[in-house]
Amino acid sequence: MYSTPPSTLEEQARERREKLEQRHSVGANLKKLVRVFWWSSLTALLIAGPFALWYTGKAEKWYAVAEVEAIRLSAEFGMTVKNIEVRGREKTDPEALLAAIGQKPGTPIVTFDVDAARERIEQLSWVRNAVVERRLPSTLIVSITERQPVALWQTDTGHVVIDADGAQLQNYELGDYLDLPVVVGADAPENASEMLTTLKSIPRLFDMVSGAQRIGNRRWNIQLSNGMFIRLPEENLDKAWARLDQLDQEHHILSRDVLIVDLRLPDRTFVRLTPGAAEQRRNPPKKGNAA
Repeated sequence: MYSTPPSTLEEQARERREKLEQRHSVGANLKKLVRVFWWSSLTALLIAGPFALWYTGKAEKWYAVAEVEAIRLSAEFGMTVKNIEVRGREKTDPEALLAAIGQKPGTPIVTFDVDAARERIEQLSWVRNAVVERRLPSTLIVSITERQPVALWQTDTGHVVIDADGAQLQNYELGDYLDLPVVVGADAPENASEMLTTLKSIPRLFDMVSGAQRIGNRRWNIQLSNGMFIRLPEENLDKAWARLDQLDQEHHILSRDVLIVDLRLPDRTFVRLTPGAAEQRRNPPKKGNAA
């Protein structure tokens, strides 16, 4: 059987005594005390520091200083506006758009307020909606959806291009939009969208439309390019418009000497002839005697 020599056992016992003495020595205890004091001081600073700033009223000042310093450092690291990408612009005035973006090249990109810029851009008459993004470190991306002209609104001072929402557009050449239908009436712009959508549902009829007049803030009279007027009902415009298409296909009513086609009643259609055709009907030409 193997047995540990006594000398070895004595050495091990001595080593254990020395370790115990070192662990409980004054130096070891002092190191522990210093370590506890250091962590306690750091914890107190982290807790009491912000409280002291708030209590003395200097917190906002220090936060402002830190913010300015952070902006300065971001600019030094190249986080400034160097590129502005604009997507979807066709009719919007570029100078007005840049002014609405409101950020000049070289300024810190972290200070750019995307929501405020979007609101300014959407105030431009041609912009329906906008999306503004920051792409760090140095690019602004502005994507806009422009309004689409649908009609010319006749006013006392001239014609104004409007879109489906009734928004009045600006900065355009009127000659580019003379092929659009003309709408008349004080409340015509905000009510034109539904009517125009119905008319466009039958393209061959819509191609003949030259204008529309709002009657009594309730319904529409449609004018065709041949001078004929179509009186539409207050409701069920689509059914009345489809009935006109059927009448024309069956009786070629739109190519006759007709001044007004009245579709306001759902179960009957009234037709008024042109003055010449009406006079001819009242006084038909007499047939001469055969020679």
